Amino acid sequence: MRLLVLLLSLCAALPLSAADTPPDLAPLRKWLAGQASVRTVQADFTQTRSFHALRDPIASPGRIAFSAPRSFRWELGDPPRTVVLRQGDTFYLIQPQKKRAERRSAADLGREAAGGAMPMMDFPFAKDFDDFNRRFEVLGVSTEGTRCHVEMLPRDPQMRKLLTAARIDFDTDSGHLLSFEFVTRDGSSLRNDFTNVRLNAKIEPGRFDYDFTGYDVVDAKP
Repeated sequence: MRLLVLLLSLCAALPLSAADTPPDLAPLRKWLAGQASVRTVQADFTQTRSFHALRDPIASPGRIAFSAPRSFRWELGDPPRTVVLRQGDTFYLIQPQKKRAERRSAADLGREAAGGAMPMMDFPFAKDFDDFNRRFEVLGVSTEGTRCHVEMLPRDPQMRKLLTAARIDFDTDSGHLLSFEFVTRDGSSLRNDFTNVRLNAKIEPGRFDYDFTGYDVVDAKP
């Protein structure tokens, strides 16, 4: 720790270098602006969870579908073990194997900051750059070819206590979200890598419906 303080003190005494300049937000601004024209999103993904107590990470396949303004379906597992469904201002956390579904409002979800527990329930990431800037502090932006990598942290104090890093990668040409990752303070992480991304493609009828016959549907406890 003393060595770190000394190094930081020495750096502060040096002239401003390129590493000290603010990140170039132009690619991020362009990507977020492009989301305004996106009406539907469909993609496959692989979710990888790493836990501090486990040697090997756990990977699961999944699918996601979004239709503006407020229809959303997120499935994890094949067959799905967990389904998150948004119908307007109502969310359902569905466990098909248990025939159980928990219902909650978008307002409740926001108050509980459930995005950290169930990522992608609030989709897309932001309405525009101003909305993104209100929610996240950008720490760094780097590009390699058409892939742009963004290091950030949530501005919400409660979420910031839980996370040490948040990252997104996107393609600057196609506008496709390539991955996002959260790292918690205990060293665990959750990463989603997207493939077969389709923007503004037609979504089959009934994609955002769900047959709750035989399910125990309960309201989430406040």
